[in-house]
Amino acid sequence: MEQSRIRELLELYFETQTTTEQERQLALYFATAEDIPADLLPYKAMFAAFDCAREVKSSKKAKVSPPRWKMMLGGLSAATAVAAALLLGIFFWSEQPKAEPSFICYINGVQVEDREVAMAETQQIFDSMSKDIELAMATIEKINIFELN
Repeated sequence: MEQSRIRELLELYFETQTTTEQERQLALYFATAEDIPADLLPYKAMFAAFDCAREVKSSKKAKVSPPRWKMMLGGLSAATAVAAALLLGIFFWSEQPKAEPSFICYINGVQVEDREVAMAETQQIFDSMSKDIELAMATIEKINIFELN
């Protein structure tokens, strides 16, 4: 087969516009031709790999699916189990007393439910912050004094 025809078929092949017969011609050419140009040699390896892939047969047997009524029965039993679990969950959840604390706070990763303890800790934090701010302001005033002179 002429190399111009092979190049034309390759172009059609990569544009996914070849017929099955044209693909067979390409595979036959690359399998039997001896004087393949160097720029077409990669395609020879590609078509050889395709041929090998066709020859490989699976050793696994096809699975036979169970009858449709068994599948429906399995789905029905699963749905029944989910519905029963949901109903039991709703029943037991509604019976639980709902005693939630009216106040929850976390201090250093510890849950605190007492408002007085939380307020005292908050006051300590604010006192510490105000001391730090006063110290920072004093430092800024000293810097301003040196810059003015």
